Amino acid sequence: MPLRFTALPAAALRVTGGDAAAYLQGQCTADLRPGSPAHALWLNRKGRVMAHTFIVPEPDGSFLLLAERTSADRLNEVVLANAIADDVVTSDESSAWTWGVIEGTAEPPLPIGAQAFYCARLPGAEAHAYLGPPGLPPGCVPADFEALERQRILAGVPVVPDDCGEGEFPQECGLEAWVSYDKGCYLGQEVMARIRSMGALRRVLRLVRGRGPLVPGTQLRSADGRPAGTVRSASGEDGLALVLVDLAEGAELASDGGAVRLGPAAALPG
Repeated sequence: MPLRFTALPAAALRVTGGDAAAYLQGQCTADLRPGSPAHALWLNRKGRVMAHTFIVPEPDGSFLLLAERTSADRLNEVVLANAIADDVVTSDESSAWTWGVIEGTAEPPLPIGAQAFYCARLPGAEAHAYLGPPGLPPGCVPADFEALERQRILAGVPVVPDDCGEGEFPQECGLEAWVSYDKGCYLGQEVMARIRSMGALRRVLRLVRGRGPLVPGTQLRSADGRPAGTVRSASGEDGLALVLVDLAEGAELASDGGAVRLGPAAALPG
């Protein structure tokens, strides 16, 4: 059976310069010192999520940053927001790479110049994130993005910025695994440390199921009509919604499209 490949449009930004490693280390939430590919969040000073990148360190000392659902211009703006006297240079390589997910094998075929990584979008040993030259990976057939998106939502896996954006903390949306508490200072680090020690989050991202198709942006209300949350991602009757943290799993909320039942909290696959 042919392997399935879902292409995921992504901005690809190469970061070079003598200060590239130190600069990136001080800006994003990932500890890049081990020298391994890493998922990183980019926060503002208030700890809100500005972007998510998958960072691939290269042998020449440069870094390739990949960001889904984000334009190259926006990614460049976020990455260089605090570069003042730093020797850091960025170049847009979005057209030079194919980024996506291969499903159906524990050992995906890799042409020259390609790499495969653990897939943070889907749990399971037969799904891999793929980075390679333009075009369809060998042995693969194109797959439908909507089918992959449904798998993601049913698995309760959040994405940036759809489920967690500039108004949210990573911990509200199940993205705490991408936050390092031990690497030292970075933008938003003080807020992350305070949340870790004190908690007190007001919202949480949960799986939800409606009685009819859900629509992102739908407002959810408690029984007495008070605002209780917002649907962020949806596929048919299933979705992810950011709701008040004190609402229990199994509770029902009202919406203009009918009742919506709350499921478990969203989280990255272990």
